[in-house]
Amino acid sequence: MLYKKFQPASELTTFVECFFVWEGETTETLLVQSPPSGFNALVFNYADPYWAFIQEEQKEQVPLAFASGQFTGNYHLELKGKIGMIGIVLKASSLHNFFGLNMASMVNKRLNLGDFLGEKGHKIHQEIKSETSIEARIKILENFLIFYSETVKRNLSIIDEAIDFIDQKNGMLTIDEVLSQFKISRRYLEKKFQEKVGISPKLYARIKRFGYLSNKVVHNQEVDWQDIVFENGFHDQSHLAKDYKAFNQMNPSEYYQKHRELIRYMEK
Repeated sequence: MLYKKFQPASELTTFVECFFVWEGETTETLLVQSPPSGFNALVFNYADPYWAFIQEEQKEQVPLAFASGQFTGNYHLELKGKIGMIGIVLKASSLHNFFGLNMASMVNKRLNLGDFLGEKGHKIHQEIKSETSIEARIKILENFLIFYSETVKRNLSIIDEAIDFIDQKNGMLTIDEVLSQFKISRRYLEKKFQEKVGISPKLYARIKRFGYLSNKVVHNQEVDWQDIVFENGFHDQSHLAKDYKAFNQMNPSEYYQKHRELIRYMEK
């Protein structure tokens, strides 16, 4: 099983967190749980179809090429057979800045690439499928994004600076600090955040803190939960557990165990 991240070209680092590739094969159903991260994504599947759901009764087949908005809770991917996909992990406002998407309408959703890019979306997907090397596929995606570089630069605003500020603090700040830093009103910040990100700045900051914390937790062999509470701005362990339940429907220890098992599986 291969899961690997790649850094973008220098001219894309303002908008792109990374590229990723996931390839492998499983004869048994593989269930992967994914917590909210604060990022968006463009994903291209070149292998067998797979399914996604937040609640199992809502399970649906994932589009072969899609854009995903903000997820405010964990979701599951269900895969079986050949796995082959490449994706672009985008910073929170990039889908709006690149393509003018209404991000409020994309919360907890995936949008078929053809629905907003038309024939261009189908063409880029076909190019991805026709290549065999990871490097060639990444180059296709980089060129695809660079084509929109002037558009995305024109769409940058003080809200993008506010998003970067929240990201730099790993979500560990108050919205009053953001307002003070950029000398903007709460109403303006919240309105433009809904437009560019899809959710409120307060919820976005909570998700970024949770994503930072979760990544830190699963990549440590041992976890001192009291240190985690102290270092990450929680009042106490019950406050920490409340965030885990809200975003991931499990307590911190369960999350740690399940994701350590997943990491070991992916590293095989």
